[in-house]
Amino acid sequence: MKKTVAALLVATGVALSVTPASAQTVLRVANWLPPKHPLLAEIIVPWTEQVEEATQGRVKMEVLEAPLGPPPAHFDFAVNGVADVTYGVHNYTPGRFGVTTIAELPGLSDKSEWLSVAYWRIYEQDLAKVDEHKGTHVLSVFTHGPGQLWTKGRDLSSMDSIKGSKIRIGGGFAQEAAKALGLVPIQAPVTKAYEILSGGVADGIEFPAESITAFKVNEVLDQGLIMPGGLYNVSFFVVINQAKWDALSKEDQDAITSVSGENLARLAGQVWDKADAGAMETMKASGKMTFVVPADDQLAAINAALKPYSDEALKQISAKGVDGPAVYEALKAEIDKVKAGN
Repeated sequence: MKKTVAALLVATGVALSVTPASAQTVLRVANWLPPKHPLLAEIIVPWTEQVEEATQGRVKMEVLEAPLGPPPAHFDFAVNGVADVTYGVHNYTPGRFGVTTIAELPGLSDKSEWLSVAYWRIYEQDLAKVDEHKGTHVLSVFTHGPGQLWTKGRDLSSMDSIKGSKIRIGGGFAQEAAKALGLVPIQAPVTKAYEILSGGVADGIEFPAESITAFKVNEVLDQGLIMPGGLYNVSFFVVINQAKWDALSKEDQDAITSVSGENLARLAGQVWDKADAGAMETMKASGKMTFVVPADDQLAAINAALKPYSDEALKQISAKGVDGPAVYEALKAEIDKVKAGN
């Protein structure tokens, strides 16, 4: 009898010891960036580690090494369950997301951290109800640092001298900023930036500072227009498949939420700001790049040119069912709060 009881206890002990492993949830995280890119290496990967720690190992995050498809497809990968968790850029799919343009407008913030934290707060408060991310649960939104204009052979102290310049741009409000300045937009993958600039296909590029050195285009450019708050910005998302989220326990949902949302937005902002600062130091140390901060009259002229495009963006946001101008003012007020340490 004693042997039977002992055997049962041993068996029970073994069963208890393997239960956590058998109950572990594995979330597959889609990835489309190279291993050393800051967005992956310093934002997404550390966050996945925080998720595992917060859930005490009940949730394991498996970051996929190979892309499942092109970057614009990644939101749908989460919707369709091809991957459980995905991250990406809202403006990679034109026309799909509208209210997120609010964070891409010019002159908002000199630091990604201030804007990203404020953006998440406003997203939760005012924008989430529009439900543009159907099929997923939004874990966080954030932005990179201020996007600026960089050129070669152009005098950036004069807006007249850059009109008609061929500039490689991305999507979103960056296109509107280019139109406002009278630039000729060139669409090309970011991976082709060095090629088109060194070959004279483009006269310049719209980029945050970190991307200038990351893609080595500082080797073929000589001037940067440093607009207070930036000419534009880019909005990012991190989402999880809705069904997968719903299948998690409330305990694990709360644990994941505790390291996502504002915390993830702040982490992302800090990483982008560090990368921007490092890039600026590298470019200044080289002595090959001239940085032009607009004089008051030039800044006024640029802002006047940008305003109709910003107003139109707010109008389109209002058409989605939220008060665009009111949300815009709320975002700016929230940025001031974050900047003040609140």
